[in-house]
Amino acid sequence: ERTKVKALSEELENPMNVHRWRKLEGSDPGTLEMIQKIQTLQKRLIAKTEEVVEKDLLIQEKEKLYVELKNILARQPGPEVAEQLSIYQQNLREKTRQMKAMASELNMYQAQVNEYKFEIERLTRELQ
Repeated sequence: ERTKVKALSEELENPMNVHRWRKLEGSDPGTLEMIQKIQTLQKRLIAKTEEVVEKDLLIQEKEKLYVELKNILARQPGPEVAEQLSIYQQNLREKTRQMKAMASELNMYQAQVNEYKFEIERLTRELQ
Protein backbone atom coordinates (compact mmCIF):
# COMPACT_ATOMS: atom_id res chain seq x y z
CA GLU A 1 0.00 0.00 0.00
CA ARG A 2 2.78 2.41 0.87
CA THR A 3 4.61 1.63 -2.33
CA LYS A 4 1.49 2.40 -4.30
CA VAL A 5 1.05 5.75 -2.55
CA LYS A 6 4.76 6.51 -3.10
CA ALA A 7 4.52 5.66 -6.81
CA LEU A 8 1.48 7.90 -7.29
CA SER A 9 3.15 10.75 -5.40
CA GLU A 10 6.24 10.51 -7.61
CA GLU A 11 4.00 10.48 -10.70
CA LEU A 12 2.41 13.71 -9.52
CA GLU A 13 5.75 15.39 -8.92
CA ASN A 14 7.34 14.18 -12.14
CA PRO A 15 4.58 13.38 -14.68
CA MET A 16 5.62 10.91 -17.37
CA ASN A 17 2.48 11.23 -19.50
CA VAL A 18 2.55 14.95 -20.24
CA HIS A 19 -0.11 14.74 -22.98
CA ARG A 20 -2.70 13.90 -20.42
CA TRP A 21 -3.23 17.59 -19.70
CA ARG A 22 -3.78 20.41 -22.13
CA LYS A 23 -4.13 24.08 -21.66
CA LEU A 24 -7.52 25.56 -22.25
CA GLU A 25 -7.47 28.69 -24.25
CA GLY A 26 -10.24 31.14 -23.79
CA SER A 27 -10.79 34.78 -23.45
CA ASP A 28 -12.81 36.81 -21.04
CA PRO A 29 -15.22 38.88 -23.11
CA GLY A 30 -15.04 42.59 -22.59
CA THR A 31 -17.70 44.71 -20.99
CA LEU A 32 -18.76 46.20 -24.34
CA GLU A 33 -19.25 42.77 -25.86
CA MET A 34 -21.31 41.68 -22.85
CA ILE A 35 -23.52 44.79 -23.08
CA GLN A 36 -24.04 44.21 -26.81
CA LYS A 37 -24.93 40.57 -26.17
CA ILE A 38 -27.40 41.58 -23.44
CA GLN A 39 -29.05 44.11 -25.76
CA THR A 40 -29.32 41.51 -28.53
CA LEU A 41 -30.86 39.02 -26.14
CA GLN A 42 -33.28 41.65 -24.84
CA LYS A 43 -34.37 42.47 -28.40
CA ARG A 44 -34.94 38.78 -29.08
CA LEU A 45 -36.89 38.46 -25.84
CA ILE A 46 -39.10 41.44 -26.76
CA ALA A 47 -39.75 39.99 -30.23
CA LYS A 48 -40.64 36.59 -28.78
CA THR A 49 -42.90 38.21 -26.19
CA GLU A 50 -44.75 40.07 -28.94
CA GLU A 51 -45.14 36.80 -30.86
CA VAL A 52 -46.55 35.15 -27.75
CA VAL A 53 -49.05 38.00 -27.27
CA GLU A 54 -50.18 37.72 -30.91
CA LYS A 55 -50.55 33.95 -30.62
CA ASP A 56 -52.51 34.37 -27.38
CA LEU A 57 -54.92 36.71 -29.18
CA LEU A 58 -55.31 34.18 -31.99
CA ILE A 59 -55.97 31.43 -29.47
CA GLN A 60 -58.60 33.55 -27.73
CA GLU A 61 -60.32 34.24 -31.07
CA LYS A 62 -60.28 30.54 -31.95
CA GLU A 63 -61.66 29.62 -28.53
CA LYS A 64 -64.47 32.17 -28.93
CA LEU A 65 -65.29 30.75 -32.37
CA TYR A 66 -65.17 27.22 -30.96
CA VAL A 67 -67.64 28.13 -28.19
CA GLU A 68 -69.99 29.78 -30.70
CA LEU A 69 -69.89 26.75 -33.01
CA LYS A 70 -70.39 24.44 -30.05
CA ASN A 71 -73.50 26.41 -29.02
CA ILE A 72 -74.84 26.32 -32.59
CA LEU A 73 -74.21 22.60 -32.78
CA ALA A 74 -75.95 22.06 -29.45
CA ARG A 75 -79.10 23.64 -30.93
CA GLN A 76 -79.02 21.34 -33.97
CA PRO A 77 -81.23 18.24 -33.91
CA GLY A 78 -79.49 15.09 -32.83
CA PRO A 79 -79.67 11.49 -34.06
CA GLU A 80 -82.85 10.87 -32.03
CA VAL A 81 -84.68 13.44 -34.14
CA ALA A 82 -83.43 11.84 -37.35
CA GLU A 83 -84.61 8.43 -36.15
CA GLN A 84 -88.00 9.85 -35.21
CA LEU A 85 -88.23 11.55 -38.60
CA SER A 86 -87.58 8.27 -40.41
CA ILE A 87 -90.32 6.60 -38.32
CA TYR A 88 -92.73 9.41 -39.26
CA GLN A 89 -91.83 9.05 -42.93
CA GLN A 90 -92.43 5.32 -42.79
CA ASN A 91 -95.82 5.89 -41.10
CA LEU A 92 -96.69 8.51 -43.73
CA ARG A 93 -95.88 6.07 -46.55
CA GLU A 94 -98.03 3.41 -44.91
CA LYS A 95 -100.95 5.80 -44.42
CA THR A 96 -100.62 7.03 -48.01
CA ARG A 97 -100.75 3.44 -49.25
CA GLN A 98 -103.83 2.76 -47.11
CA MET A 99 -105.47 5.96 -48.36
CA LYS A 100 -104.89 4.99 -52.01
CA ALA A 101 -106.36 1.56 -51.33
CA MET A 102 -109.40 3.14 -49.66
CA ALA A 103 -109.79 5.61 -52.55
CA SER A 104 -109.80 2.79 -55.11
CA GLU A 105 -112.27 0.88 -52.92
CA LEU A 106 -114.46 3.99 -52.78
CA ASN A 107 -114.36 4.29 -56.57
CA MET A 108 -115.34 0.64 -56.87
CA TYR A 109 -118.29 1.12 -54.48
CA GLN A 110 -119.39 4.27 -56.33
CA ALA A 111 -119.32 2.36 -59.59
CA GLN A 112 -121.35 -0.41 -57.95
CA VAL A 113 -123.86 2.16 -56.59
CA ASN A 114 -124.21 3.63 -60.08
CA GLU A 115 -124.86 0.15 -61.47
CA TYR A 116 -127.50 -0.43 -58.82
CA LYS A 117 -129.13 2.92 -59.65
CA PHE A 118 -129.32 1.99 -63.32
CA GLU A 119 -130.67 -1.41 -62.36
CA ILE A 120 -133.33 0.21 -60.13
CA GLU A 121 -134.33 2.61 -62.90
CA ARG A 122 -134.56 -0.21 -65.41
CA LEU A 123 -136.66 -2.29 -63.05
CA THR A 124 -138.95 0.63 -62.23
CA ARG A 125 -139.47 1.25 -65.96
CA GLU A 126 -140.28 -2.39 -66.50
CA LEU A 127 -142.83 -2.32 -63.69
CA GLN A 128 -144.63 0.69 -65.10
